Amino acid sequence: MTQVAERTSPAKRVSYHYEAVNERGRRTKGSVSATSEIAAQNVLADRGLTEIALKPIASTFSLEGAIPSMFGVKPVQIVAFSRQLATLLTAGVSLLPALQLLAQQRENAAPLRRILTHITSDLSMGTTMAHALSKHPQAFNEVYRRSIDVGERTGRLEDVLRDLAEHMEKQAAFAKKVSGAMTYPTIIMVVGIIVVIILLVVVLPPLSDLFTAFDAELPAPTRIMMAISDGFINYALYIFGGAGLLTVAIIAYLRTDGGQKAKDRIIMRIPLTGAPVLMGEIARLGRTMSLMLSAGLSLQEVMELMPQTTTNSVFREALEQVKRRLFLGQGLAYPMAANPLFPPLMLQMVRVGEESNTLDSTMRVVADFFEEQAEQRTAALVAMITPVSTIILAGMVGFVALSVIMPMYSLTGNF
Repeated sequence: MTQVAERTSPAKRVSYHYEAVNERGRRTKGSVSATSEIAAQNVLADRGLTEIALKPIASTFSLEGAIPSMFGVKPVQIVAFSRQLATLLTAGVSLLPALQLLAQQRENAAPLRRILTHITSDLSMGTTMAHALSKHPQAFNEVYRRSIDVGERTGRLEDVLRDLAEHMEKQAAFAKKVSGAMTYPTIIMVVGIIVVIILLVVVLPPLSDLFTAFDAELPAPTRIMMAISDGFINYALYIFGGAGLLTVAIIAYLRTDGGQKAKDRIIMRIPLTGAPVLMGEIARLGRTMSLMLSAGLSLQEVMELMPQTTTNSVFREALEQVKRRLFLGQGLAYPMAANPLFPPLMLQMVRVGEESNTLDSTMRVVADFFEEQAEQRTAALVAMITPVSTIILAGMVGFVALSVIMPMYSLTGNF
């Protein structure tokens, strides 16, 4: 009886998170419960959905799941993996043994080794590498997966892997330059705010008591700073609480679609910040398009993916418009020309690339040019921000110092 009950007991159901495309070509996300991955794929197929990614939902809490950016696979690790795999394939090692070898390397971080172990297991069961990668979207984005799919189908997998590694390296280098350029002004402003708070909370209150004891006549700057200091000390809890609530509210709003669009529109409309951001987006667009066209994807397939490669909602909407008009047979340059977001030089180069059937190399030139322009604009912006922030900091500290020094002369006169 026990054996019969065990045979007839239902299999354990697992929840899967999926990304799929419906019959109208629109991306959709959700979860599905099934007894196995194949059963989950069948459920999606019955719903008219084409699977893009399917991943079991973890049932227990883990730091890796809660903070994937800290414990997940880093882009630099994907770059190294891509180069190593390309080298092994070029040396004549077949795909499965090459992946097994990389999965055993202790130089690779534990999350990457675990993912490679899963991929080799899937490949040993007869699946393609692109499909195996699709189960790990946290490590391999869709551009990477689609490029690998094309590389497998065309027999150019090692070339695609090298192109992907170079593409990711250049993107990381550009992002590092931009973040590095903004580090110094940010440090100046943070230090300035800390210095002013210390002066208000620690230095000024004892001096204020001294001035009051000697009944010194206080100048206007001193009275202003004493009022600010008293308010800051007496209502510190309310000030920090209000600032915290306001910060949480702003962050929550920025995470909504409306908040993201509002933030991106404001950044793009400010002349000083809009140009570097736009040029950076165009450089990223050109490099990604060049990569995928070189891998063998058609222009329609590439433009289907392009809106997903940017986090800027304004630029994403522009790419969506271009994609719709491209699918109507209007080409690429003509729809771009209808949107003022794309500069004339880019339009001219895209037009030449379309007419000469060299769009992949042309977009690489576009990426190099606008990446250099973005770096120059960012450097110019930082060069302007640095002295301005220094002047603001000097003015803040100078005003506080002046409010302290001026009453000293009044006390000296009384003596």
